[in-house]
Amino acid sequence: MFLAWNEMRRNKIKFGLIIGVLIMISYLLFLLSGLANGLMNMNREAIDIWKADAIVLNKDANQTVAQSSVNTDDINGKFDKSEGLKQTAVIATDGKLKENATVFGIDAKGFLMPKLEDGKFFKKNNEVVADHTLKTKGFKIGDELSLSNSDEKLKIVGFSESSKFNASPVLFTNDETISKLNPMFKGDKINALVVKDKNWKDAQLNKDLEVIEIEDFVTKLPGYQAQNLTLTFMIVFLFAISAMVIGIFLYIITLQKRNLFGVLKAQGLTNGFLAKSVMSQTIIIALIGTLIGFGLTVLTGAFLPEAVPIKFDYLTMSIYGIVLILVAILGSLFSVLSIRKVEPLKVIG
Repeated sequence: MFLAWNEMRRNKIKFGLIIGVLIMISYLLFLLSGLANGLMNMNREAIDIWKADAIVLNKDANQTVAQSSVNTDDINGKFDKSEGLKQTAVIATDGKLKENATVFGIDAKGFLMPKLEDGKFFKKNNEVVADHTLKTKGFKIGDELSLSNSDEKLKIVGFSESSKFNASPVLFTNDETISKLNPMFKGDKINALVVKDKNWKDAQLNKDLEVIEIEDFVTKLPGYQAQNLTLTFMIVFLFAISAMVIGIFLYIITLQKRNLFGVLKAQGLTNGFLAKSVMSQTIIIALIGTLIGFGLTVLTGAFLPEAVPIKFDYLTMSIYGIVLILVAILGSLFSVLSIRKVEPLKVIG
């Protein structure tokens, strides 16, 4: 470590360039991690609030709530705790702002309702609680919303914590209101039944219905897996690029120091000692680059607008940071192997 650190101090520019490259790689890696987490969160915020175990849908709905239709008579009393969910898509405008939204018909006192952030819960027909996303976009309590597919007017009476569903902001209202927006909900029809029951697999339902574990339901949301796979592949490629960049830089530096290694070997220093020196340099470089990249990412996150779908999971970022350091060490193995091939007599001669 003594030899590694002192060499870095004497060659600040050379090693500073490597650290700079690692800072940019780690910065991009952590930002992508936050973006991946933010996009996942946009799709599943409302679902995570439920803290449910499963969801009952029509088998022909292809695990899509909007396409499902369930008769409440077929599911009453089948589970310990459950709530019906009605959903319809709208385009809402207050006269100035226009936004695609999803309307949920639920019980205001049930577990499908998120925590209230501002205002009050809906009590009357045509009253809605909008999720936090619409508040950030300029909608206010008291706004009357016109809908593109209905003559009904909806009044915002409160804002909930952020609770998007499939990347769409949600308007929460009662059964009567959503029945006005979509005639299919009249009577005993609902889109889905959200279940809180650890023994949900034991329920006996008719052949037209299926019970899906909530995590499986989330992964089948439109676009969810495609987004996750795309960003995951980008992160994996960044790790590979990091290993290659560090490996190439250190290999070139090692080749430039062949004469020095020859002299040191002639003085009695072993291959193991020199290899440890190179590995120590790699660890220092990777640690400094990763920590600075981490700090820059957190700083950037503090200034990003709410419209940017980014959410940092510091545990995941820490794991990525450790993996990045290990990948950098792996990339330095070529340099370590080249040290073994240095023959003092040939190099000095």
